[in-house]
Amino acid sequence: MFMKAWIFIGREGKDMKAFKIIGKIEVERRLWQKFSKEIAADDEAKAREKILCDLGSRHRKKRRSIDIKSIQEVPKDKITDSTVKHQLGVD
Repeated sequence: MFMKAWIFIGREGKDMKAFKIIGKIEVERRLWQKFSKEIAADDEAKAREKILCDLGSRHRKKRRSIDIKSIQEVPKDKITDSTVKHQLGVD
């Protein structure tokens, strides 16, 4: 548990990249809602872990209820989320 928390609070802006994650989450039985979110992470595996943790805790859903369709790296000049910009040190 402690090690997972360390992944996300580590180095701000150093070697981190922005990722856009597109997928869907099961909000009710057999009812899915699409989502798109930008995340700052070191690599795709950590971005996947971070989105699963975030959506799972916010919506009280298990990982099997979250379907990730794609993970794409976003160039620093195309980032729209202000939190991700701050984490990466982009002005």
